[in-house]
Amino acid sequence: MKKVFRTLKPYFVGEKLVFLIGILSLILVDSFQLFIPRVIKRGVDELSLGRATTSLMLKLGFFIMLLTVGIIIMRFLWRYLIIGISRRMERRLRQAFYKHLLTLSPGWYADYKVGNLMALATNDLDAVRMMVGIGIVATFDSGFLMITSLAMMILINPLLTLYVIIPLPILSIIVGYFGKILHRRFKLVQESFASLTDRVRETISGIQVVKNYARQDFETERFKGMSTDYVSKNIKMIIVGGMFDPLIGLVIGFSFALVLMWGGKNVILASMSMGDFVAFNSYLGILIWPMIAVGWVINLYQRGKASLDRITEVFEQEPDIADSPDAIEISDIAGRIEFKNLTFRYKPDLPDILTDINFKIEPGEFVGITGRTGSGKTTLISLIPHLHDTPTETIFIDDIDICKTKLASLRSQIGLVPQDSFLFSTTLLENIKFGNFDIDDEKALQAATVAQLDKDVRDFPDGYDTVIGERGVMLSGGQKQRLSIARAIILDPPILILDDALSAVDTETEEAILEKLQEIRKGKTTIIISHRISALQTTQKIIVLENGKIIEMGNHNELLTRKGYYSELYTMQQIQSELNSENEHI
Repeated sequence: MKKVFRTLKPYFVGEKLVFLIGILSLILVDSFQLFIPRVIKRGVDELSLGRATTSLMLKLGFFIMLLTVGIIIMRFLWRYLIIGISRRMERRLRQAFYKHLLTLSPGWYADYKVGNLMALATNDLDAVRMMVGIGIVATFDSGFLMITSLAMMILINPLLTLYVIIPLPILSIIVGYFGKILHRRFKLVQESFASLTDRVRETISGIQVVKNYARQDFETERFKGMSTDYVSKNIKMIIVGGMFDPLIGLVIGFSFALVLMWGGKNVILASMSMGDFVAFNSYLGILIWPMIAVGWVINLYQRGKASLDRITEVFEQEPDIADSPDAIEISDIAGRIEFKNLTFRYKPDLPDILTDINFKIEPGEFVGITGRTGSGKTTLISLIPHLHDTPTETIFIDDIDICKTKLASLRSQIGLVPQDSFLFSTTLLENIKFGNFDIDDEKALQAATVAQLDKDVRDFPDGYDTVIGERGVMLSGGQKQRLSIARAIILDPPILILDDALSAVDTETEEAILEKLQEIRKGKTTIIISHRISALQTTQKIIVLENGKIIEMGNHNELLTRKGYYSELYTMQQIQSELNSENEHI
């Protein structure tokens, strides 16, 4: 228990006074409840002795009504305060969880399913909130009522109270045993729910592929199996949880039977008044809730703890790359990039992806990178914004080692457009302005014009205010790429990298985009990765990769004269272009 609340302590900042007032309100509710049997005792004793009057009964009834009103008011207050604390704790924990997810490296997400994360952010967080809110209330409430009601029962008849509490140790042993089983089974339920959620997310995201291959029935059957597993694990957990109430009911029934036998005998022998007998039964009735709450609280705690353990596992994950203690801010860079003797692999047990990379890009240069699929082009450019951990003293921006720069400041100087563009389910304009929503709309429209997107937007129903759907489902591949280019252009970064970001556009559009880029990017570094020679031949320098090594470097004309890979690629594309042209004329 201490470990749980030590983990959650940072999310309760500023709630101490509210918590104390809430607990005080809860104690007042319980105190009012405990006082009512004393009032009833007085009335029953007066009635049984024949001393009751109408005035006395009215006074006692009015007093019970006042206590009831007090219970209602205080109950609302503690619920508002303490449940409010649990909701605010949930909000802070969710925000911290989301913020932490944004710090984790892309490689971590490759091993961790999104559906599992969604389960953590929904079911698991809800279980933690229930443990903190209702769980804390039930713990204080049941503890206070159990102690005070037992005290009242002892004042009435100590021996009879002793008989009543005999079963309690047995109940504690049973609750402790089943609580451990509940913890394990609830964790299995949450893991099954995470798998189920991830299956649905993945299937819906890939619905086009599912339909193309006519796999609807297969996916339905697979989902049915996972759903059955989830229900089965829930039933196993419910069986354990469902045994609490019958066991507690057995203890309660046994206790009432003892009261009826021994208490009734005492009333008959006149060693106990009728009022005391009624009050004792009332306090035993109040004691029932704490006895039931024991199982309920254990259930809530075990569920909440299991969920918190799963959430904590994510919080314990550290990003592969973080700012070093002596990291510096960089801004207004010239755009010089230099690789020195870089050899890189993603993990120690994997082979090298890049080997002995050495080259320099001067500020304002237009540079092209090409090579066969798998030659390391994307890996190479992803290291410039430090998306993966690299050896020190191997990559420099303006002669500063990127390992010694603050990540946020480094990445703010670089615009990277990947081949697979990710778009958000919002408007075209908001997607273009994603990097900075404070940028004027006019500047966004200019960026769209440079990316040759403006012509397409004219045909959209709401122009730039058109909502493009999840992942830009309403757009073609070429439109997605051009929108991503506009998103990068609008920020006007000192370094702009296009990672095969023109592969889905036709040659004519590609030429128009590159021409505009060269015009607006004068004096700023631009790197273009492409398999098309047409996209590279106007660049000032071309780097050719093969199996993670630089095999050629120079401008278009220089590389053609060397008769290497670049020259072969150029020849093949020229032949293909001529064949396509002939086919068009046939």
